[in-house]
Amino acid sequence: MSAIVVIILIIAVLLVIFTLQNSSEITIQVFFWEIVDAPLVLVLLGCIVIGYILAAFYFYPKLWKVKTENKRLNKINNKYEEQEEINSGSANIGEDHPEGMRMDEDDDSNPFFKD
Repeated sequence: MSAIVVIILIIAVLLVIFTLQNSSEITIQVFFWEIVDAPLVLVLLGCIVIGYILAAFYFYPKLWKVKTENKRLNKINNKYEEQEEINSGSANIGEDHPEGMRMDEDDDSNPFFKD
């Protein structure tokens, strides 16, 4: 079994246990309304869902702003990386050697290093 299926099954079992333990009926008064004999578990789960929706609406504009800023910075970063590639392309002297200078042993034109 995949880990996600196991996690979903565990959450489902915990939700059933939570429902069975909180099956009492309560009366809810909201402003001018009165809801009689509402199951406690539905009231609690409803409050959790409403809280999640309110938090999502509150943080969505901030999340959107961060995403657009991230896209803008990625474009700038890509532009700088391209510019750096262009600049480093002109200075590719001995690029395959770690010290930046390629020394061929077959080249006899420079006897300084040949002893």
